[in-house]
Parts: sequence; structure tokens; C-alpha cells
Amino acid sequence: MNLEQLADKQAITELIYAYCRSVDRLDIPLGHAIWHDDGVAYYGPGQYQGPGRGVIDQICAAHAGLLSHSHQVSNILIALDGAGDGNGAGSESYMTGTMRLERGGKVMQITIWARYIDQWARRDGRWGLVHRAVCCDHSEMREVTAGPAVGLPARRDRDDPSYAVLGAGA
Repeated sequence: MNLEQLADKQAITELIYAYCRSVDRLDIPLGHAIWHDDGVAYYGPGQYQGPGRGVIDQICAAHAGLLSHSHQVSNILIALDGAGDGNGAGSESYMTGTMRLERGGKVMQITIWARYIDQWARRDGRWGLVHRAVCCDHSEMREVTAGPAVGLPARRDRDDPSYAVLGAGA
């Protein structure tokens, strides 16, 4: 693997991370920026199916009504298009998403373990998502007791402390 291929893989990895940051901070412009204009998202039967940027709008609107939420990705595998012109790639990322909501006076937590199956394209020198399919491995909902707060309070907007050190484009 050469330095350009490593740089391509890192650029795609950063976009996968940016997706999680965008939905956790309700940062719609950041979420839109990972997609190419013609990108398509498929989140499963009965879930979102449509334009990639539209899924960001829908997720952020739904998450705004939650008490809190957090998404992590791991086990990121990226295959660059070695047979083509070097401007395509595929990836699989494991995702754990936790969302807290109040239901019937109880704090409930939904946890989803899934994988993002993505197709990427480099256009005009910029990598962007052209297709995402979400494969759900399993999920659960259960009542939880909130623990004590630790550290700085998290924000679900650009006033979150991370923006002070990373800026809006990260």
C-alpha cells in the first residue's frame, strides 16, 4: 500500500467519524458534507430510504426529541477500487448507537448494533458517500438509571466544547 492509498483510507475514515459527530451534535451542514449530491441512503424496510442528505435531516430531527444520544464506529474496513481508476471505494464500519428518551416517566435507552455498508467516490478531488446501506445486527430497549454527570456538559449543537478545539469543519 502506498502513501496515496493510506491517505485515501484516512480521508474516508474521517468522513465516517464526521457522520457520527454530525448526528450527535445535530450538525446538519457537517452531515450533508459527507455525501455527494446524488448519494442514496437505505436504512432498511420501514426506515429511511432516499437521498443521503435527507437521512441527515431526518435523523437530526428525530434526535432533537431525545434526552441524549451517542454513536461510535469501529472495525472500519476500506477497500479501494484497485481495478478501476482509483476514485472508488467500499467500506464496512461497525456502529453502536445509544439513544435515551423518556417514556411513561421512565428513562429508556435504545441501543443499536449495526454496520454501515458504504460506497464512496472521489470527485473533483473530494471523497464523498454515494450509497449507504445499514445492516442491523441487533438492538434492545431497556429502562436505565442515569449515573452521575462526569466532566463538561455535552451539548447537541455547535456550543459543544469539541467545536472550540476542532472547529466546525471537523
